[in-house]
Amino acid sequence: MRKLSFTLPCCLLFSVLAAGLEADALTVGGQVKTSTDFPLVVDGQAAQVVVDKSDAEVVQVAAGLFAGDVQRVSGVTLSVANAVAGKAPVIVAGTLGHSALVDQLAAAGKLKDLAKLKGGWEATLWQVVRNPFPGVERALVIAGSDRRGTAYGLMDLSEKIGVSPWVWWADVPAAHHATLVIQVPAPETDAPAVKYRGIFINDEDWGLNQWASKTFDPEFKNIGPKTYDKVFELLLRLRLNYIWPAMHACTVEFGSQPENIALADKYGIVAGASHCEAMLYNNVHWDRKIKGPWNYSTNRDAIHSAWEDNVKARSTEEAVWTIGIRGIHDAPMETPPGDTAGKLTLLTTILKDQRALLDQYVTKRYGPVAQCFVPYKEVLPVYDAGLQVPDDVTIVWVDDNFGYIRRLGAPADRNRSGGAGVYWHISYYGNPHSYTWINTTPPALIWEELYKAWENGAGRLWVLNVGDIKPMEIGMDYYSKLAWNPEAMGADSQPRFLRSFAAQHFGEKLAQPIADLLGEFYRLGTIRKPELMERAWALSLPDPVAAQLRSDYQNLLQKEEKLSALIPTGSQDAYFELIGFPARVLGGCGLLFMADREGQLGKDTKASDEIAQQKAFLEKQVDQYNNATAGGKWKYMMPGLVTGKYLSKWSSQVRWPWGEKGGADGSAATPSSPSEAAPQPQPAPARIWRDAASANRQVASRTARWVSVPGLGQTSRAMALEPASLSSSWKEGDPNAPTLEFDFQGSSAAGDVLIDFLPTFRIYPGLQLRVAVTVDNQVPVLVEIPGSNGKEDERGPNRRDGIQNNYVRATVPLPALSAGSHVLRIRAVDPGAVVDRVSFPTAN
Repeated sequence: MRKLSFTLPCCLLFSVLAAGLEADALTVGGQVKTSTDFPLVVDGQAAQVVVDKSDAEVVQVAAGLFAGDVQRVSGVTLSVANAVAGKAPVIVAGTLGHSALVDQLAAAGKLKDLAKLKGGWEATLWQVVRNPFPGVERALVIAGSDRRGTAYGLMDLSEKIGVSPWVWWADVPAAHHATLVIQVPAPETDAPAVKYRGIFINDEDWGLNQWASKTFDPEFKNIGPKTYDKVFELLLRLRLNYIWPAMHACTVEFGSQPENIALADKYGIVAGASHCEAMLYNNVHWDRKIKGPWNYSTNRDAIHSAWEDNVKARSTEEAVWTIGIRGIHDAPMETPPGDTAGKLTLLTTILKDQRALLDQYVTKRYGPVAQCFVPYKEVLPVYDAGLQVPDDVTIVWVDDNFGYIRRLGAPADRNRSGGAGVYWHISYYGNPHSYTWINTTPPALIWEELYKAWENGAGRLWVLNVGDIKPMEIGMDYYSKLAWNPEAMGADSQPRFLRSFAAQHFGEKLAQPIADLLGEFYRLGTIRKPELMERAWALSLPDPVAAQLRSDYQNLLQKEEKLSALIPTGSQDAYFELIGFPARVLGGCGLLFMADREGQLGKDTKASDEIAQQKAFLEKQVDQYNNATAGGKWKYMMPGLVTGKYLSKWSSQVRWPWGEKGGADGSAATPSSPSEAAPQPQPAPARIWRDAASANRQVASRTARWVSVPGLGQTSRAMALEPASLSSSWKEGDPNAPTLEFDFQGSSAAGDVLIDFLPTFRIYPGLQLRVAVTVDNQVPVLVEIPGSNGKEDERGPNRRDGIQNNYVRATVPLPALSAGSHVLRIRAVDPGAVVDRVSFPTAN
């Protein structure tokens, strides 16, 4: 963890995150007190930044951004030059081997810890050097192992002086400080853990593309260089280095614009492409009439020629080349359905041909040509059927589109030189229902799944599907820090992160109330995403649960309204974009469906009035986002409520109570699709529900234990087995296995114990996902987490309900028990299990 810190002249209103979540020790003051204090801005004078003109362009870009950030915070101009001039303190920012000044200081023995930089990936050294050059008293040296290492060193300082990475994308203002003193008590180095850390801009039709086309870049009329310039600046500030660009039919292909490619290099962004776009080639506009089918077995020459032309055109880029094939855009491979053997043979040939092209044309300037293979959807069974992916290719495992990773590498996969990675969603367009409106995926789930991937060797390349980027800001921010240093986050990182994020952006006084609001927002979003709300779900809720949810939604809106009134004028746009809008959408949608439920059950004759009220409330929020926030800067970014003809598909944002195929006028129509024909709620038998975290006792092993993860699951404190790695396996009923123990009262009648798990998958095929359940000293019952075998897709009964509810339920029969106290034990058997809550029948 870096310990760089600053002295500032007034009370600090925020804390700044380091690589993980440890806040730097920012102190009040503004004086240079020690020889390792560096005066960035003192008495109206700023230090100079010196960058060698032969250094990479991204270093020059970062220096310019940093100078602008110092101006933004202090009001003082910080100059950027190519040589030291005068005796003023100087920041020397340069890459080893590409900066004469850095190399000069290194040769003179004035830089420490250089061994940590040489040959490193994106590594940075910060050090204050006394008398670095004749007449110069001190210099702050920011040395990088490569171009991004230097640039990230500067961007890290920008965040520490109070400039958020979201300064442009979420309109976050910077607090003014007339004095900035950097404290570097000793040389500090840092480098990322995950090599390629990126995002996928996806499903951009209704948000980012509309905004870019009509508001931000109306001359280009699409997502083009002007938009990507801002995207790449954001990635640079977040210290993310990899992009899968937008690729829907509405969007101009990224690679067709040479300026896009030049911009990626300018910002040091590694080019990539989604699982649909092998060889960085977007086939969405492939003309079948002219070029034939997208079937390599019948039309090899045309497809191979297209790939070859694209490889030649983009051969000089720093890139990770996606290999393999899918159908047009995101369709399945065009081979006979169910012909796994045929697909296996075809893919084997394709990989050989693609790699020959890469070997023939692509630059080796950045080392061996980086490649990845993404076994997404129907490609995964082909891989499991025995596809031999070359050892130097990175296998990128995928989630089920709802955040649960389908599988990771088997032991035999884990020594590959290309390593493994993960493609993961916080936004999704597809069955059983899309969620592209707001981000309710809690940081706790990001941690649980991606840290599990890290523990199981999938830490070379991570890609996060972020939809339109907005309003996914908080999820992206957490992800960027987790990818930089997974070990620094921890199971309890959600509440710590949310508080730090709130303090950084809205001040220390409001930090905890905002963090609490966000924690409740994620809890309610885990119970049901607003995009996944529907009449069937609402009607299935027992009356006490529905009443509690209604109260919770009301409380969320009331707390948000009170917080909103406390936000300073200059931060109101940022607050609305990051906090207010998502909370209002979730609360408003929840109340709308709870009102419809009451109306359907005949319990509220005025339900239609509340439905109309909440609909108007939601429309008002969308209007404010598009037309008032930041002076209309985000006009067309936020899709409105889906009505009319657009209400007929699973792709609509919200399943309005009148049914996706029903009337769009808000009338309480008869349920119009089979999925909405839910039975009336029935009184549930008397049961006692307990959070798994409330276990009376816990038995840990030497190597693993159950860990409560704040923010995870419907209880918001589900118990995950840690580590979730191959070392966490035990035989059935092993008394040394990590165990949760629950005391309960016996009943003379037989009954059931219900256990709710997160709908996670087996770590890899061949390994199961089980726990052993024991009552007192009886024979253990092995319980496999429903749907964990990976045989169902998102429309299978276990997966469809599990991913929408964020739990799957196992039923364990109980024998008749004697009156009095008994003990239920849940023992670990396989890694990857997450227990959320347990239910017992009430005693007679």
